[in-house]
Amino acid sequence: MKKIALLLICLNVFALEVPELTAIEPFSEKKLGNQFLQFIWQTDEVITDVEITTYLNKLGFELVNYSQNPRKHFGFFMLNDSSINAFAGPYGYIGVHSGAILVSKSESELAAVLSHEIAHITQNHLNRFSEKTSKHNYLLFAGLVLAALLDSGEATEAVAASTIAGVTQQGINFTREHEWEADRIGTKILIKSGFNPKGMADFFAKLKDSPNAIEFLRTHPLSVNRISESLPRAARLSSDYRQDSFAYKTIKAKLYYQKRGAIKPQKDLAITHYMNAYAAFEKQKYQLAKQQVDKLLSLNNDKSSNILAGRIAAAMGKIDKAQQYFDKNNLLEDDEPSIYYAAKAYENNGKIRQAIATLKPFLRGNPGTYQSHQLLGSLFVRQGALDRAHVQSAKALIIKGNLDGASKQYQRAKALTNSQDLADVLEVKIDDLQKILDRYEKY
Repeated sequence: MKKIALLLICLNVFALEVPELTAIEPFSEKKLGNQFLQFIWQTDEVITDVEITTYLNKLGFELVNYSQNPRKHFGFFMLNDSSINAFAGPYGYIGVHSGAILVSKSESELAAVLSHEIAHITQNHLNRFSEKTSKHNYLLFAGLVLAALLDSGEATEAVAASTIAGVTQQGINFTREHEWEADRIGTKILIKSGFNPKGMADFFAKLKDSPNAIEFLRTHPLSVNRISESLPRAARLSSDYRQDSFAYKTIKAKLYYQKRGAIKPQKDLAITHYMNAYAAFEKQKYQLAKQQVDKLLSLNNDKSSNILAGRIAAAMGKIDKAQQYFDKNNLLEDDEPSIYYAAKAYENNGKIRQAIATLKPFLRGNPGTYQSHQLLGSLFVRQGALDRAHVQSAKALIIKGNLDGASKQYQRAKALTNSQDLADVLEVKIDDLQKILDRYEKY
């Protein structure tokens, strides 16, 4: 993750005076954001667990709705890194290290981290720097990408350091002002969304003595010093705040298990049963997993509980029972993780047609995650519908920022399909992507 750290140090330098808020980002920012997104995915550190992905995006976009400019483009992802860090990149892409969630003591603290980064985006801290030093902006990004691609660690540090040197001093004078501004605006987002605004100060308080907070302190200068200001501000506020969601608790507990290979002791009995069931499921001890998940369901009927119960039932060959658990989560609105695992349950039991019929309608009406498009693509391969498989591969690549690769997948789909209607649709998609790629070449 050293390469990402170098990139993030610089991206967080993009912070100047408060700008006028806009609803539409310039094309140059979209291009830079797309490059940034490709770089992040190429590190292979993006966590692709569908429950984690959808949870982080749901929380992130809920907070965006309470921001000063909710019409701006945003995207959220989590990186598998134990260090405490989060960052705002171009075109509203916000990343959170798994270490930041693991160190958080409440969902309000996680929401505070996201709100802080959202404020950087809504206040156009990155864009204003780009407008005043656009040449440096692109040199900086190009230099960092070059550094990331070099094999030699020493060469990587040398290239990145030389690139950083030209712009760091220019941006450092503005960092303090805009970090404080992001705190203030982020706190307002917390209040409006019902989270405890003290979460901002509580999270910063963890940084001072944590060896895993080095990256956060580099990319968020003076965070510890800001505790003295944020604590009194939070103390003046009092209200009934949102309690930690079960989804937050389960994701945090699973991340700990995946990192340590052990279950962290919990005061919450429901989480204890959940993790006992999850650990047994991971070890393919399905009867034990069922015993624990039955105890869990007697205490909690959350979506996370139903998904785990459905996965366990499917692994035991009880496909109808599994679908009943997944269906419970879709009574009010479509729940992507439930639909994803419902399709996986059919796939693992050899029912490919049912798997496609479960996932395809959802993705027809919703953007979907990378994971869901990949799954549908693999299902089409097993069905022999290679043209449809290439379409899903293209959509998955677009999510990763790889527009050139997506265009090639669409072209392959067009060459294979026997459907004139699909060919016509693909022709439009290929043309649209090519126009974007041509514009990228001009910038």
